[in-house]
Amino acid sequence: MAESLWRPLALTDAPLVAALLTVCETADGIGVTVRGAEGVREDLSAPGIDLNGGTTSVWSGGEPTAYATTRIQEHADPAHQLTLDIAVHPAHRTGPMIRQLLDWCRNTGARRHRELYDGTPLELHVRTHHGQAWLAEALDTAGYRRERSYWGLRLDLDDHRPIGAPAMPTGTEIVPFDDAFDAKLLAARNTIFADHWGSAPMTARTWRHTITASPYFRPQSSFLLLSERNQEILCYLLCTELADTSTDRELYLANAGTQPALHGKGLYRAVFTHTLTRAKAQGYRRAIADVDATNPMAAGGFYDRMGLRRFRTWTTHVLSGAR
Repeated sequence: MAESLWRPLALTDAPLVAALLTVCETADGIGVTVRGAEGVREDLSAPGIDLNGGTTSVWSGGEPTAYATTRIQEHADPAHQLTLDIAVHPAHRTGPMIRQLLDWCRNTGARRHRELYDGTPLELHVRTHHGQAWLAEALDTAGYRRERSYWGLRLDLDDHRPIGAPAMPTGTEIVPFDDAFDAKLLAARNTIFADHWGSAPMTARTWRHTITASPYFRPQSSFLLLSERNQEILCYLLCTELADTSTDRELYLANAGTQPALHGKGLYRAVFTHTLTRAKAQGYRRAIADVDATNPMAAGGFYDRMGLRRFRTWTTHVLSGAR
């Protein structure tokens, strides 16, 4: 058997890495999360990724069998959260391989942290799907704590009979996203999520790459609730689409928020209902969302009342104080 080769990832690896992810996600029952080589290149080009200094991959016979990436966060207050992404081919998920990858993640993450944010507490974050028990158990053994759970929710729009939206407050309107609102929307997002667990202010570069300039973003299926007088963004719901097909289309409800002072006034319900109605008219078959299980909207049954049903669970694992 050929000896394994360890090396950093390169953008030219995207097609083979995409094939590896397809095998892994099929084995773990995750479904499609990255759209082929294009999606892999998009992820490897993200702000905070350093291909040479912050990624590794394992190769055997010219094919990748595993990889790991570290992605730094642009802000470190009160702690620096560094995100890990790990994939291992099912045939190579041995204890030594997984431990070696996790050791690499810990050492590389700590080094990158020291180079940028030395003196600030470090947290390594990695998310697992409920089908990835092999990784979750390895993280437990490595000292990570299971910090947060997220519910994956799905709605069949063909059978959906929307609940009537509440009356809109006087002087407001719902409009589709337009680039003219981009800077104002980023500012609103940073204000809304200032106190949310695991959230940090986003720079314009990260916002554009991750959200509004992403090839998966669907501006005509994303809506803002504005005050008519000064066009202030009161609430928003931004959507993406991973698989661009003419049939069986799924709209992902990717990013949403309401100004804190306006919670409980039915604004999000109005935007949510409008978005689903438009999605059905645009030919989408299903709507999907991943929500924090501790979110008051989720825990309070809002999504159940809207007709969404749970079909997957994600867990965020955190290791504090890595050195």
